[in-house]
Amino acid sequence: MNGLTVMARAKAKPGREAELEQAMRAVVAPTHQEAGCLRYTVHRSMIDPSEFVTIEHWTSKEAVDQHFTTPHVQALLKQAPDLLMQPPDITLYELLPEGHSEKGRL
Repeated sequence: MNGLTVMARAKAKPGREAELEQAMRAVVAPTHQEAGCLRYTVHRSMIDPSEFVTIEHWTSKEAVDQHFTTPHVQALLKQAPDLLMQPPDITLYELLPEGHSEKGRL
């Protein structure tokens, strides 16, 4: 297996976009230090600035499971009901590399 990709989509409550962005950004640096984290990035929609997504690449499902137990993720999840329209949509994907060895991978 070539690792695991996670996409977590979140939609901010009206007027809470800046707070959600700040909360999501606060998780990036400590997540980059986690064992098993290969990539972790936060993105905001160019169409709807209340929509955010993290695109993550991990070595294993176990690393993802451990990520959700960390203090920084637990703090973000605690804030979520106040900031989000609904619970985040979190989906795990298996990487299917194809084509150029660098461009076909995350």
